[in-house]
Amino acid sequence: METGQRYAGLRDREYFHIMLNLDSFDGFLPVARSLAQGYLDAARKLQADPNLEPELRSFRYSKEAFEARLDDIYQGLVEDVTRYEAAQSWTMRTREDVVEWVLQMAPFNQTDGAWLRTIAPVGPIDEVRSLLFAIYVDEMGGGDPDLNHPNIYTDLMASVDLELGDLRSREYSDNPALLDSAFTVPLFQLVVSQFPQDFFPELLGMTQYLEWSSVELKNMVRLNEHFGLDPHFYEMHVAIDNAATGHGAMARRAVELYLEGVRVDAGEEVMQDQWERVWNGYVAFSTTGTLAQEMAKRNRRRPTAAETVAAMVRDRAAKARLNHGTRRLAGTPLNDLFADPPRLMDSLVQGGMIVPGDPDGSPFFTLLTPDGPMYRIFTAADIEIWRTWTRSLAPGTPGDVAGVAGVAGAAAPAASVAQQMVRLVDAMRSRQEGTPAHGGEALAGPDPVDASVQVTKPVAWWFTQPAPALLAALANKENGWVVPGDAEASAFVTDLVRGHNAMGRALSAQSPYGSAWAEIAVAWINDGCPQPEAAPAVRPLTLLSPPERVAAHPTGQIHGSGSVH
Repeated sequence: METGQRYAGLRDREYFHIMLNLDSFDGFLPVARSLAQGYLDAARKLQADPNLEPELRSFRYSKEAFEARLDDIYQGLVEDVTRYEAAQSWTMRTREDVVEWVLQMAPFNQTDGAWLRTIAPVGPIDEVRSLLFAIYVDEMGGGDPDLNHPNIYTDLMASVDLELGDLRSREYSDNPALLDSAFTVPLFQLVVSQFPQDFFPELLGMTQYLEWSSVELKNMVRLNEHFGLDPHFYEMHVAIDNAATGHGAMARRAVELYLEGVRVDAGEEVMQDQWERVWNGYVAFSTTGTLAQEMAKRNRRRPTAAETVAAMVRDRAAKARLNHGTRRLAGTPLNDLFADPPRLMDSLVQGGMIVPGDPDGSPFFTLLTPDGPMYRIFTAADIEIWRTWTRSLAPGTPGDVAGVAGVAGAAAPAASVAQQMVRLVDAMRSRQEGTPAHGGEALAGPDPVDASVQVTKPVAWWFTQPAPALLAALANKENGWVVPGDAEASAFVTDLVRGHNAMGRALSAQSPYGSAWAEIAVAWINDGCPQPEAAPAVRPLTLLSPPERVAAHPTGQIHGSGSVH
């Protein structure tokens, strides 16, 4: 058996164990590199998601822009701290909740500092690496076991009677009390740090995220004090990671020194390329994994049909992702979708395989019959759960629709024509992927990051931006596609919306508003291309975000682990 096949399809907890015992697993390094690249690629793809919070969106580097972004992030976290009350915390309302969090964060906090474990090379060292190594030395306690961060966390665990055994043992990684997702971010930092030369820019960004965001841990201090738990681990991080002179400031200086050195040696554009990698490391560390979402949802209720379907997909993913060749679903290779069950479920809807509310009319279920290619993949009970989930997607049906990515089939509230156009753009995103014309045709419009600047980008690029940005570009008369106020004089309508082409067919479909998408586009142009009201800026949620901010967030999605510790 080839090495890659031997290690294929393992769970994150198993990979975590291997990385902590690497000498005992021959041939794993290529797998580790592939895992690292996969996490980083996912973060890069996430940054193209128009629903991503502005705080995590990439931007062109300058020292001033970088420091302004960091200041915005820091001030937002400070605001959360000032509004937080332990007795009303959103996800951790009881002592048991806090203890459970201590348990699930053990794999990460007992490997605290691991992302920098290989940062110092043999031989001479520059100032950038010296700064990072100094942070690592502090994480390890500078030779004093009492100051070692993993030791301090282990003491916290012991104080609440949590004993998981030797970190490197099978007993630890196989412990059923630990969620699989508890090992994802620890694994991420281990595999990236295994290749410090190849992923040095990303390690800089990872350091910036972890060390800059610790101010929010003041809430964990309050929470632990409220329930009579030892707050020392969190107090220590608030102090040592401070943004003025601590690890936060050291990380910022390391990033700035590194990028200035690249600019001097190789020029502005090479420096910007390196900056994109630094920022991607920042985003990857803050968004990788699903632990926060799982912790937020954990309670004593029975799982919904959507959650059960997702679990079935996840259980079969290791084999299923190897069996679908080049088939695509909603524009994405089907094999790739098995890494994200909710997205696969949403794609089944978007791709027409699941008809919301109508299992009998859904082509998916014909695949499960004796004549179908998926016969006996699911038991009769499993299939009934699939059918229950499909029925739950009917307009107006509460519950399970929230368990998948997207809101396929959800009833739409009354909306202005501008809001309807936003929905149109969002509905067409997946359908337009890979369209050759969208890669070649360009639109000029206001830069989504800085509206005072005009940019010219392919239509495909505009579809990766928030819908209002694409609509502003489409309404720009300089592009020659739209004459605001006159749909009949607009080539967008005469050549595309009403054309015998893929766009015309797509827009002829019924919208949730009782008319075809094409009619909405025509009405929007005739109304003078009104732009949707700017949505209030939203910041990423964490497990410690105040309840009112959680309630106001448009998606309620918590990225990654939901906390730096």
